[in-house]
Amino acid sequence: MTNEPVALPVLSTAPAAPLSIQPGSAGQAAAAPATPGGGCASKKSCGSSAPATDPEIAEKIANHPCYSSEAHQYYARMHVAVAPGCNIQCNYCNRKYDCANESRPGVTSDLLTPEDALAKVKLVASEIKQMSVLGIAGPGDPLANPKRTFRTLELVARDCPDIKLCLSTNGLTLPDHVDRIADLNVDHVTITINMIDPEVGERIYPWVAYKGKKYTGREASKILSERQLEGLAMLAERKILAKVNSVMIPGVNDEHLVEVSQTVRGLGAFLHNVMPLVSAPEHGTVFGLAGQRGPTPQELKALQDRCEGVDGADMNMMRHCRQCRADAVGLLGEDRGDEFSPETYQGREIAYDLEGRQAAHAQIERWREENRAERETLSITSTGSKPEDTVLVAVATKGSGVVNQHFGHATEFWIYEAGLNWARLVQTRDVQRYCEGATECGDGASVLDKTIAMLSDCAAVLCSKIGPGPYDALEDAGIEPVEVYELIEKAVATTGARITARAAADQAAGSDDAGTSPTDVVAELDLDVLGGELVDVDLLDPDLMDEDPFEFAVTVRPGSCSGGAGKGGKGGGCSGGPRHAEAGPGQAVSGRLTEPAGDGSGQTRPDTGSPADSPRIASSRADSSRADSSRTAASRSVDADADRSHSVGARAEGPRLESAASDGADLEVARS
Repeated sequence: MTNEPVALPVLSTAPAAPLSIQPGSAGQAAAAPATPGGGCASKKSCGSSAPATDPEIAEKIANHPCYSSEAHQYYARMHVAVAPGCNIQCNYCNRKYDCANESRPGVTSDLLTPEDALAKVKLVASEIKQMSVLGIAGPGDPLANPKRTFRTLELVARDCPDIKLCLSTNGLTLPDHVDRIADLNVDHVTITINMIDPEVGERIYPWVAYKGKKYTGREASKILSERQLEGLAMLAERKILAKVNSVMIPGVNDEHLVEVSQTVRGLGAFLHNVMPLVSAPEHGTVFGLAGQRGPTPQELKALQDRCEGVDGADMNMMRHCRQCRADAVGLLGEDRGDEFSPETYQGREIAYDLEGRQAAHAQIERWREENRAERETLSITSTGSKPEDTVLVAVATKGSGVVNQHFGHATEFWIYEAGLNWARLVQTRDVQRYCEGATECGDGASVLDKTIAMLSDCAAVLCSKIGPGPYDALEDAGIEPVEVYELIEKAVATTGARITARAAADQAAGSDDAGTSPTDVVAELDLDVLGGELVDVDLLDPDLMDEDPFEFAVTVRPGSCSGGAGKGGKGGGCSGGPRHAEAGPGQAVSGRLTEPAGDGSGQTRPDTGSPADSPRIASSRADSSRADSSRTAASRSVDADADRSHSVGARAEGPRLESAASDGADLEVARS
């Protein structure tokens, strides 16, 4: 293939006539509400992030990381690459069968026989006991290779009865295989549907091979679309959960995908996953070589929101897709495939530890129930009507439902909508890892700059630790860095409520400069520690504070006042001096005690002047113009039982699962 730009057909601006289909036939009909037998009949009873109230659906998705936003924080998946051939050509796809350095659909390091696939599944299941799902997703189309695909599913179903079986298909031959899929108890099928209008489709699909003949142009897209929709309706009739994937291609199908979403929901799709086009020249795809861009994160979220509708009324949207390789292994966002090369499983007799896996899953469920109960206690939700005021908050996590990753070690950030009692995952964004080791951080300024640009629409970043360089850089960009070990939803909702409340207070005051003197700041800090409304009291754990007065010290900018210590909010040695907007501790009333700060080096943080292992007031600055006005530190002393240290610290790395194996080895839900 040459590097010459590829001319693509011009898309008409005329509205597309929707294709629809009656179950079992190809034809025209209007989209109808989802039926009880297909997809999610209730608008918000089930979905990517909402808990399913339909017991049957809830059970099916409970530990499926791709169909449940909550489950993906705890459970792993595995793909086996047994399907090399494909019966259509997509302008965004270039299959590669010996590729280790690309992370996208359609690539794999090894092609497997069904027997090798079974051996690999057994090995992975014994090493990663939280692996709950096996999928066949390529590198070609599973249903274009039906013998290899179904033989693999048969073997795994026979020897690994607790693993859910899934497949992903372009849908061209799906109607021919639905009954076989049902017989094998494959209860999750993904169909990639990028259009329902052949005029749009001819810009995406150069050709389709169907019943021994190759079709091109609109005829090819018409055949493909009719077969896809027919297969979707047939899955719904058999109560097989169907997820629809759609690739968002700016200027080609982005506006059209809202109509696609409405149509597939009417035919019984349970979940719609709108994914960004992965388009780079080095991938060798038609779109990549033609310079077709992918969407920005903001464009992608806007389209997902439109497809979802107000308060999720139109469609359940998947927001946590990682666009996995055909041989992906591990938690979503984690690639452990290189640990399981052919020499680790070929020719070996591998025992399947069903009891050990069941014990591990039981421990995961106990942990999930604890987190669920905590969310309910705090009245944190992600469903129904969201608050009027929300912000985006980025989270660095290794999984397990906890903020537990160093900023510099993150290769992706989970993006949440955050507000009062509201925390909803809306996106994940890939970044380049800033730190390559314990002390080696940064590749010049470029990596950090790119990360900050990727998070530019976020009000805050939550992470377990962050070094002084990126801390200051985020602040300068108007993004609040927050160091915390905590349940994700709790930390997100708390941060969102605080930021939106502060913004509302600033607006009500009529000026960002309205504030208090350092004397008032000390009193407010004391009030906050004892339960002030602008601080996350749960994070402070006020039960540790036996009685008033609570001792603390505040240091302000030299020359403004003498500094000092105070009890009960009496103010210490400070009186008068600069106003709150100039000298407050992280803007004072928005400040809060956090876990030990720093980058693990034990050095003094230049932005606080305090040891890295002491508690501090975290900056809550919303206006970057305040960045250099003051550096403030706070310390505390309390009488408390030694075993009642900060309640969230013990869970920072997530639960450790005891294996049922005789060696008693621990199993981590999220690898450190």
